[in-house]
Amino acid sequence: MEGIGITACGFEARRVLGAKWAVTPIDTTDKEKGQTEAYWRLFKYINKANEQGARIAKTAYLVNRWFFDDDFKIESAQMALYIPSALQGSPPRPTDDLVTVERWDDAITYNRVFGGDKSNNPGRTKTHFKFLRKALRLENIVWYRKMKMTFEYIKPGCGSQRNEVALVDESSMQD
Repeated sequence: MEGIGITACGFEARRVLGAKWAVTPIDTTDKEKGQTEAYWRLFKYINKANEQGARIAKTAYLVNRWFFDDDFKIESAQMALYIPSALQGSPPRPTDDLVTVERWDDAITYNRVFGGDKSNNPGRTKTHFKFLRKALRLENIVWYRKMKMTFEYIKPGCGSQRNEVALVDESSMQD
């Protein structure tokens, strides 16, 4: 991820460079339980639950992607873990059928950072999405309305060290 020089009150624009990610679905019928289960599937993947039996990373860069229909109801969600640069060429294959390796293309995101440990509760997240949308409207920036993202930088066993909410630039989602 790299900054692209667009910052304003309340957000920073970044280019998320195309890369491979370990991805697993989040059960949205019970979001809290779904996120917990998704996290543990990815945690196991980076801690030897892969065909090479390799420990992939000691820290994690997690992204949650929430997809919405035209009425802004959640259609689906995913949790993803960035696969470290050294393994991008040939990432270990997951042993869990609910974990896949996907390549994501470059995307421009608008990110708002907020807090760390214990600050990723749904109420605070919702509030920071509201602040981010307001800041983008003030700058006349158009974002893709059918997806929201949250970023978490964590070291397993230490809780969240940093949280962000993000919206994707409309042009990044065009074919």
